[in-house]
Formats: sequence, structure tokens, C-alpha cells
Amino acid sequence: MEKTKKTKINQAINFVEELSWLLDSKKIISLKDTVNILKEIIENDSTEHFNLFNIKSKRSNKHVLVGVLPELFQDEELFKSRTEMLDFAESVLSIKISRASKRSRIEYIGLIICEVTKLNDGQMNILVEALENIVGNDTKIKQMREAKKQPNFSWNETILKLSKL
Repeated sequence: MEKTKKTKINQAINFVEELSWLLDSKKIISLKDTVNILKEIIENDSTEHFNLFNIKSKRSNKHVLVGVLPELFQDEELFKSRTEMLDFAESVLSIKISRASKRSRIEYIGLIICEVTKLNDGQMNILVEALENIVGNDTKIKQMREAKKQPNFSWNETILKLSKL
């Protein structure tokens, strides 16, 4: 397995382990099995036979967002602060998370992801399609970073505009 692919899988494993800890502490859901599966894949070098990220037919919009949002939120150029992540969650996903307690970036990502699982799946079609077209596309991410610097910036308008390009 090539080194960069292995590094990315290890980063995903670390993120899932941290998310698992957060979810376990809130008694919401356990992801320990998922972590073990990912570790088994990397040990057996079997990613050619089982690709977690290309299974579209059975994925709901929530599952897509759970996969896409952490990558987006970890872009520290796009989301320079935790407040910007919370603003995104509120304006784009209509998720309000208390800003009263100080939490780490990873904790906020975990909380947002947990709230995404409670959203109405059917109402997320446009957002999911738009984010799938943007995330993973370096050019569109750069355009989003530039748009964010403009006065009167709107997440919703920017996401829709970039998804159509």
C-alpha cells in the first residue's frame, strides 16, 4: 500500500477513535467495530476489494455528511476557528450547538456530526450533492476560501454556486 494512502487511512482511524470516545462518553453509539474494521483493512492491505468511500447505493445523505464534514472542518484555512465551524453548522445545517462551554475543535466536529444524524435525510439532497462536488476538489476549496474573505459572505450561496461550476 502506498505511504500516502496508508497515512490517510491512519488519520481516519485516529479521527474515528476520537469520535468513538466522544460518542461513548455521551452514550449515543459505539464506533469501536468501525475502528477495528479499518485497522483490519490497513493490516490486510485489502482496500482494493473494499472501498468505504465509493459505496453510494446504500448511503443516506446523513452518511455522506458524516463522511464529508470532518474533512471540511479540519481545513484550518477554511475554518480558522471553532466559531466559524459553529456558524457553518448553524447557517447551512440549522444545527445550534451551545457556545457556552469551551471545547476542542475535534469535540465540536463530533458534536456537529452527532447532530447531523438527527436531521431529516430527505431535506439534505441539494446540500449533499453540492458538498460532494466541492470536497476533494482543490480548486473549488480554494474558491471557497477566497469567497469567505468577501463582505456579505454566505455559506449557502457559495456552496450552491461552487457546486454548479
